[in-house]
Amino acid sequence: MKKIILFLFIFSMAVLPLFNTVQAAEADVHISIYPIFEIAERVGGERLNINQLTPDGVEVHGFEPSPRVLAQLENSDLFIYIGQQLQGWTDNAAANLREEGIRVIDLTEHVDLIEYDGHHHDHHHDDHHHEHEEDGHHPDDHHHEHEEDGHHHEHEEDGHHHDDHHHEHEEDVHHHDHAHGEYDNHIWLDFNNMILITELMIEEFSQLDPAGEEIYRANGDEVIAELKALDEAYKEGLQDLEHDTIIVSHAAFGYLAENYGLRQVAVTGLDPHSEPSSQTIRELIDLSQQTGLDYIFLEVLASPRAVNVIAEEAGLEILTLNPAAGLREEDLENEENYFTIMYSNLENLKKALK
Repeated sequence: MKKIILFLFIFSMAVLPLFNTVQAAEADVHISIYPIFEIAERVGGERLNINQLTPDGVEVHGFEPSPRVLAQLENSDLFIYIGQQLQGWTDNAAANLREEGIRVIDLTEHVDLIEYDGHHHDHHHDDHHHEHEEDGHHPDDHHHEHEEDGHHHEHEEDGHHHDDHHHEHEEDVHHHDHAHGEYDNHIWLDFNNMILITELMIEEFSQLDPAGEEIYRANGDEVIAELKALDEAYKEGLQDLEHDTIIVSHAAFGYLAENYGLRQVAVTGLDPHSEPSSQTIRELIDLSQQTGLDYIFLEVLASPRAVNVIAEEAGLEILTLNPAAGLREEDLENEENYFTIMYSNLENLKKALK
């Protein structure tokens, strides 16, 4: 009898962790776009089902989910998205989910936003570097199918499982005060904002699955350390360069300009699908010649038409500046991720501005 009891005890001790993991894995978290998925998967992918709704290889601004994808959200335990009209469908989806009692988080309510003045070109940002204080800027604890069906990212199964790879705020940056004007919704291109998002996910995932809190905090700390290193690399790499102006295909890089003393000059505004006027194209050609620029930046997944015209007329070379809003097939094949893309961007910025 004692042997039977001992066997049952050992068996229960062996099975209990597996049971806890299965229970935790029943929690479904849905993320609107890739860069936020990257952080969520790094923090919580060991214990939670993290789902990316905008498929890889799709331009995020123009993506509209199918009814099937929206139906998936109704079974979600947590929906995390970027508001401020980054994707028009998300606000309505979030409102419907809230009515059904599902936890919804608009990340633009938890980060530091910069205003966008509505002009598609000629933004100059002073050299304001975001420094993350040691005591943290912790988010408030509020109780707040590749195809068209989006991605479902299981752990080490078929969806993409992204393995581990390897700011003083000035007064003109608006923290949690979004009442006036239009704001730049490309919040993932501010590494300090990504730290805030990581901290938020640690707290949210720990509330969703208290048994996994230690794992979420350890994973989150690793991500935060990588984001701080990325910020330092940009600070060091973009100092003492000959130029400070970047001509970009659309105004996605305001946070990089704000944080590292650059001047973003965009062919189009926050919406990459808008078309520049002939006057805008002429002004950008003139600007490149007046400032002695040799390069113009084109995003992946963006139409190259206007950038090609400017490059040809002004004799500019085209470089890639990737906003990392989504991964392409070649990115997946090369095991690229948010961090590797940001470091590649830094090298291209240094090349263009030296």
